[in-house]
Amino acid sequence: MNGFGILAGIGLILFGVRFLRKGLDRLFGGKLLLWLSLAVTSPWKAFIGGICAGVVAPSSTGLALLTAHMTSVAKLSTGLMLAVLLGANVGLTVAVQLVAFHLHDYAGLFVICGIVAFLFLKRELFRGIGQSILALGFVFLAIHLISKDASTFSDSADLREFLLLLQGHPWLVLLVVSILTIFLQSSTATIGVGLGLAASGLFDVALMVPWVLGASLGLAITSLLAGWSSLEGRRLGTAHMITKAICAFACMIFFTSAMSAFAIWPSSLERQAAMFYTEFNLLAGLAAMPLLGVIERIVRFLIPDQSPNGLAIETSFLDESVLESPPFALARATRETLRMIDHVRLMFKNFWEAFSRQDVDLARRLQREDDTVDHINLELASYLGRITEEKSSTDSHWQLALLGFANEIESAGDLIDKHLCDLLIKQRAEGVILRESDRQALQNIYTQIIERFELASDLLASRNSEKAAAFLAGKDSFNEGARNAQRVHYEQLHLASRSDIATSAFFLDYLNAFRRINSHLSSLGYSLHRLERTAYDSPTTHGKASSDRLSSSPA
Repeated sequence: MNGFGILAGIGLILFGVRFLRKGLDRLFGGKLLLWLSLAVTSPWKAFIGGICAGVVAPSSTGLALLTAHMTSVAKLSTGLMLAVLLGANVGLTVAVQLVAFHLHDYAGLFVICGIVAFLFLKRELFRGIGQSILALGFVFLAIHLISKDASTFSDSADLREFLLLLQGHPWLVLLVVSILTIFLQSSTATIGVGLGLAASGLFDVALMVPWVLGASLGLAITSLLAGWSSLEGRRLGTAHMITKAICAFACMIFFTSAMSAFAIWPSSLERQAAMFYTEFNLLAGLAAMPLLGVIERIVRFLIPDQSPNGLAIETSFLDESVLESPPFALARATRETLRMIDHVRLMFKNFWEAFSRQDVDLARRLQREDDTVDHINLELASYLGRITEEKSSTDSHWQLALLGFANEIESAGDLIDKHLCDLLIKQRAEGVILRESDRQALQNIYTQIIERFELASDLLASRNSEKAAAFLAGKDSFNEGARNAQRVHYEQLHLASRSDIATSAFFLDYLNAFRRINSHLSSLGYSLHRLERTAYDSPTTHGKASSDRLSSSPA
């Protein structure tokens, strides 16, 4: 049965790391994204914020997606987000540091305490803590299984000869471990396997150095693959991989110096490996900080803004690989909703261009664009419906809010397609020309709606309650302006000619459609209002929510 303990230990490490990530998701959830967005104001603050994020969310894939999301939504530079990601790499090593302590003798205690808190306590905070402790117990137990089973091979002459052969080929070890990290999707799991083998006495410094470097390089490649679906994700992942590859290859070229840095910590081989892992990521981050601008220019040259045919690159932000982590999956769904808003806003701008030029052909082409909005909405609804992992109450309500708001945006697209474009085509066919005063009134209202689109995008990205209150107040101001435009229009009717009176129906139809589009946009403010009230009423929420700053939703 020799060898099965090692395989079982690897499986248990993977499960433990995944369970730990979900426990920390339960503790921090979507708060991490909001906090990090506020903290990232300079490269060094971004680096420190990334360290904190890596400690509380030990998921290289999730953090790669999170930083790519922030780059796209908050319009933060690739260099700034690279600082976050490099800092996160340092924070991720904390989990390895915990594993490196000889705590596997107490794995049973961790498991018992974790089970009690996770299964029998009701508050979300305590259950999250219990789940994290239980996950650490699983990892410690896995290290014990690996080291115990590997120790049975320690007397094998053939195995020792094979390991001696590997010591002479550190580049091969680097390559194999990088591939292993990509396969396991976790540098923590890869390092954990190495620590278990080191605890058995099978590994020495000459093997652990390329093992740790391979895990770090594999982590960078994993982040590139995770963010490949978006332009900013590709740029960020490429910048991250270039940085880590240069540092890892430098250590391999100066291998003797790397081994000296490894052995500088007088302790067990496991502790030395963990310290070297932290040391490498910290020094790599510090070395890259002064060069962030240069690295960003390089990746922008390698990955330009446009595709070779000159069309803007547009890809879905939905990623199947993060469905098991609700906060990150909801961040992707939020970005896709923003893409949907951008598409409908562009439709509305193109409609106004068609209206201004009385261009029927453009209106007909524009109607076909609504199919894209319908497709995005269907894919988004399907994606949100598949986020079935256990979620916090805030995440659950945000999931429902995104579903509702996406439907509202899709309805706004339908208004442009089936109402406004049809109305323009009918107006052109009947030869009706609106009065200049009516056209100017519609121009003013159109400008306000474009501003409302911009505010809705900003509000969706920030989920700020104060902005939500201002957004809802803006709806009342908009409606008052629309009513005033309608009143002025009616007052001018008694002075108008018979032909002008015939255009009144078209003006009022345009005006009502504009008002309905604004109502669909305003639904986001009410969704955030309900979300804030839910957070306030939830027994697991600490502190007073800011929902009292928002006006109540309509009946």
